Amino acid sequence: MKVSTQVMAVLVALVIVAALSAWAAPGQTGDLRSSHSYGWLGFLYGVPLILVGALASGQRWALMAAVMYGTVGLALDLSTVVQELTQGPAHPAILAASGVTGLLNFLLILLGGRGFLDAQRLSTP
Repeated sequence: MKVSTQVMAVLVALVIVAALSAWAAPGQTGDLRSSHSYGWLGFLYGVPLILVGALASGQRWALMAAVMYGTVGLALDLSTVVQELTQGPAHPAILAASGVTGLLNFLLILLGGRGFLDAQRLSTP
């Protein structure tokens, strides 16, 4: 399996986990209808889907963009876990979702970095 296909699978998995988290705990994520949350929705759903499209079309830069996206996502996951553990009673659903997305973001960093630093082009099998 090509690295770009693996990165696309991880990006799609991140979108699915974000959708399932919003569906399972709608009160935990805040009011998604407010205008200030459009940027957050774009980060959770738009950026990964744009990166999947760019990778599907063979754009190598999208691998490094995926690494940057994974780095920001992992930092947010770690800060969420620390906040949940230090600010009163922890919500198990939030900790579980942050753990899953944290692992996916770490995998995204590893796979995307490996694919970007590989000297072969994306189009080769």
